[in-house]
Amino acid sequence: MRFRSAALAAAVLATAAGCATEPPRVPVGSRVVFVGDYDTGNLTQWATLQTQDWSQFAGDYCTYRACVHDDGEGHSTAARFEVRDGDVPPFGGGERAEVRTGDGPSSGGYAFEGDERWYEMSVKFDESFRNPRVSSAGWFIVMQWFGYGAPALALQVSESNTLDFGGDGVPRRYHRSIGEVRPGEWVDYILHVKFSKNPSVGFVEAWADGLLVLPRYNRPTMTTESSYLKQGIYRDADAGGTQVVWHDGLRVTAP
Repeated sequence: MRFRSAALAAAVLATAAGCATEPPRVPVGSRVVFVGDYDTGNLTQWATLQTQDWSQFAGDYCTYRACVHDDGEGHSTAARFEVRDGDVPPFGGGERAEVRTGDGPSSGGYAFEGDERWYEMSVKFDESFRNPRVSSAGWFIVMQWFGYGAPALALQVSESNTLDFGGDGVPRRYHRSIGEVRPGEWVDYILHVKFSKNPSVGFVEAWADGLLVLPRYNRPTMTTESSYLKQGIYRDADAGGTQVVWHDGLRVTAP
């Protein structure tokens, strides 16, 4: 289902109740450049699915690793991603089940130096989720902007069980919490990014359920000339066990 911010929902309720004052709305871009909300009922809005024994267009792919399911009211077409021990794609690397943007219809998911983007989406860590992070050297990423090497920008679970917005692939690593991981709960996020290798130009800020959780923070947000977007689960092999994360409603806008 298409993303709906908590601030907007609250405004509708306030109007229905006859309240004169509406809560402030989270600003987003006016021009839609990519939609990966799974409202098609499958993964075909994305260019590629990467998981065990698979690294190509998803088509009607649907296994435990990645599939679109009905997760109840407001999330009738949500993508469920699952990673088990050994779920490594044909090209190697860490264990993963991720979709990514590419050329063609999903090319709007690319970001280039100087681009400004807003990412509206909903994320749920499954009721069964247990934090798999065992060391500071490991990772558990649910969304990343990838150029080369370690991502300069990613959403990842910390050792202290927070969802952090930041990156490792820059000269000075930075991670900023945007809230606790809350298994079994859908959370609406809006991420605002200015893409730049220049630390005085690039920035991030974030809202969760309509509330500002990360004020604007200047950092380099890329290390290459462009980054493509990936969503799902990507973890180090030492994480172990089975983890499930749900994604829904992604919409990317520009000024």
